[in-house]
Amino acid sequence: MDLKRPPENTPLNHCRQLRKDGRLDKALALLRQAIPFLNPNEVAQAGRMLLKDLPASLPDAAPLEVFILGQCTTSYLPPVVTAWAWADGVRVSVRDGAHDQMLQELMALQTAPDVIMLLPWQQRLLADDARSTAQRIADEMEFLHAVWNQVVRLKSKLVQVSYDWTSPGSAGYALSARDGSLAIVQQANAAMRGALPASAFLVDLESISAMQGKLAFYDARNYHWLKQPFSPLGLSVLARHLAAGLRVLTRGRRKVLVLDLDNTLWGGVVGETGPLGIVVGAEGEGEAYLAFQKHVRRLRESGVLLAVCSKNNEADAREPFEKNERMALRLDDFAAFHASWDTKPARLRRMADELNLGLDSFVFFDDNPAERAHVRAELPEVTVVEVPLDPAHYIQALEESLAFESNGLTEADSQRASQYAAESQRRVSLSAAASPEEYLASLEMKAEVLEINHSNMDRVVDLITKTNQFNLTTRRHSRAAVEEMLAAKNNGCFAVSLADKFGDYGIVSVVLAVAHDDTTLRLDTWLMSCRAMGRTLEHFVMNHIAALARKSGYSRVLGEYLPTPKNIPVQTLLPDFGFKPDEFSKLWILPLTSFTELTTQIRSH
Repeated sequence: MDLKRPPENTPLNHCRQLRKDGRLDKALALLRQAIPFLNPNEVAQAGRMLLKDLPASLPDAAPLEVFILGQCTTSYLPPVVTAWAWADGVRVSVRDGAHDQMLQELMALQTAPDVIMLLPWQQRLLADDARSTAQRIADEMEFLHAVWNQVVRLKSKLVQVSYDWTSPGSAGYALSARDGSLAIVQQANAAMRGALPASAFLVDLESISAMQGKLAFYDARNYHWLKQPFSPLGLSVLARHLAAGLRVLTRGRRKVLVLDLDNTLWGGVVGETGPLGIVVGAEGEGEAYLAFQKHVRRLRESGVLLAVCSKNNEADAREPFEKNERMALRLDDFAAFHASWDTKPARLRRMADELNLGLDSFVFFDDNPAERAHVRAELPEVTVVEVPLDPAHYIQALEESLAFESNGLTEADSQRASQYAAESQRRVSLSAAASPEEYLASLEMKAEVLEINHSNMDRVVDLITKTNQFNLTTRRHSRAAVEEMLAAKNNGCFAVSLADKFGDYGIVSVVLAVAHDDTTLRLDTWLMSCRAMGRTLEHFVMNHIAALARKSGYSRVLGEYLPTPKNIPVQTLLPDFGFKPDEFSKLWILPLTSFTELTTQIRSH
């Protein structure tokens, strides 16, 4: 697909023509790839097209319900958020509330949206009155706490935008930074960050506008006439960060960064220069490549898996990591290493199978535009970063992709790379085993059932947000919703951790069950990390569900399977475990009198 067409044949016009020709699916697919290349006005036009076309093209796909509220006019945001969310592969239904009616709108809501976005503005914080800075901030925090309480009541997920300043005001830059508008905004944002509800995603507007330049990001005329302070550029950039927040809260950050080697991690072609002749670590261009490697290594330390996908002889590709002391990355930093002459889409598919992750978890970073175009065309679910020509801008390009944004890093994130290294050892063990049963027995697996509490709540909510394959209902509960289930009488909520002789998986399964009636325990959520699939852990968990239900006085367990494109692996789980279909609904019932303990290779810790 050529995204650099002449003006009369732009991607947007091409999509319009496809719609006229009755090829709506093709138009939507093209639009998803084109949105990152459109100018701000075109992004808004694309969003308006999507508002009309997505319901017609995907009538059975439930959109993510989003409600935007602000102390400034927000009516221009829904189409732009819709466009950027679609570019991320997320279908949304976005509406906004009345200007500066945040609390009133939330108090009137009876049906909770999936995600609430809050956009405060500076008119009260920076009002021309006699209040002290401390009082201004206290007033704003009191108001925000009241708003957040309504979000918690609704059990919606929260994307919160911070305050920002648009000019230094009459005090000028030097004094304003000390006790003027700059200082007030920065102190208010610090107070907001400290009080923000757990699991909320913060859009740091002050940082975002600074990266773009405030003169380009804001438009005073828009504010005076429309009470909408953003320029078209500012509106689009803000919407892109809001859409990233949606993805983080409902799907999590991307998990894998796939890197090319020649002219990506170093300058030059290693097959021609040898491992010591590549450009890395010296001043100038070499320093830029080294800085990029260090940035990538920090991503690994935060839980992102690194992988190599290079057209190279494998021995040549490995040598710089083994022999060049200027390299910041080493071979054991990578969860997967593919160097061959196969096509890159083919290698990415194989890598996804190897890591047991969906391709929508992958971010592809390659200096070759032809390779990027090939991956975009064959694997639209992969996030492809548009890599600049100058390696000095590689870090910025990766950061601006927003692929690895997060609303908080857990202990499990920091351990992920070592856990995948242990998984590599397990694959070696599997290849040596005579049978699957012998392999599972050789792992010496132990599981522990854990109470869900403050110490592990972040991991539990993280799994609820991200788990797709082994997930019976794929309900994306907020922290508040989980806490409500935990408070219910005779609940059956717990988490399960797993370990074997190669290492500790950490918490890999979550069950949220509540009373359906006096005799029945209803499974609202049952999920398991893909890393634990194929280990008979589901048998261990089912045994505990039955034992817990009996102990609590229930005679039946009620299950539910809500199909998605990704949870096919569990479509027969309930009948396989003895659940029978309920003739009056789509639910499944397990009479505990008929349940016998399942065989599992896992022992209790």
